[in-house]
Amino acid sequence: MIDYAELYLPFLVAARARAEAEVETIARLLSENGAEPGSRLLDAPCGIGRHSIPLGKRGYEITGLDLSPLFVATATDEAEQAGLDSTFVVGDALRIDEELADEAPFDAVINLFTSHGYYGKEGDLTLFRGYRRLVREGAVLVIQTVNRDWVVRNFEPEGLDKAGGIRIIQRRSFDFENSTIDNTWDFYEGGGENIKHRLEITMHHRVYSLHELAEVVEQSGWEYLAGYGVEDGSLAELVPMNFDSPAMWLVTRAV
Repeated sequence: MIDYAELYLPFLVAARARAEAEVETIARLLSENGAEPGSRLLDAPCGIGRHSIPLGKRGYEITGLDLSPLFVATATDEAEQAGLDSTFVVGDALRIDEELADEAPFDAVINLFTSHGYYGKEGDLTLFRGYRRLVREGAVLVIQTVNRDWVVRNFEPEGLDKAGGIRIIQRRSFDFENSTIDNTWDFYEGGGENIKHRLEITMHHRVYSLHELAEVVEQSGWEYLAGYGVEDGSLAELVPMNFDSPAMWLVTRAV
């Protein structure tokens, strides 16, 4: 997918529309847990910086990491246009403690938009342990991801997303033995007689209930502090966790 990142870029650009409300929530959770503006914030994977750049405008000192050179270049350009002295780096989040060893220590980390789970539970343990090695004691980690309980209750084996002249036709199955969604995505460009199939990818995405993800972060050197659900149709209006919440937020602290 990295070699075809331009096919997914329009979907990240479109997602900027809802990012500002999410940034409000992130900033509040960070501040409530000791990471005020001025803190050193790590966003990984950062995508095109649609969360970290607005946080940079609020005064956070931003470092972002993503596997895609195109996404990193896009984030870097936008940060420069905004007059921010932010750092965006191409690198593998599973090796983040090596990739950003010279940048540590951080005061806070954000992991958003279901940016884990693609290498199973062991991959997530590696990721969250890598974060822990890069932060000071007491640093805060904010996670936003999909709620497994909602996925099971509302599972759809097919889906269609459109953005910027690109269509993604999605086929999914759910493996109950390991709570993994097996995905096949077909990317099409154009329309009508000119529609062209550009790419097929397969992904295996581990999803978690709140207590399962809390256990993973605690095994990784973080103390679970709180978990929240959201109102249906929103990714940022926090409510007590419930079965009908499509997403969940976790707040944890480095110990």
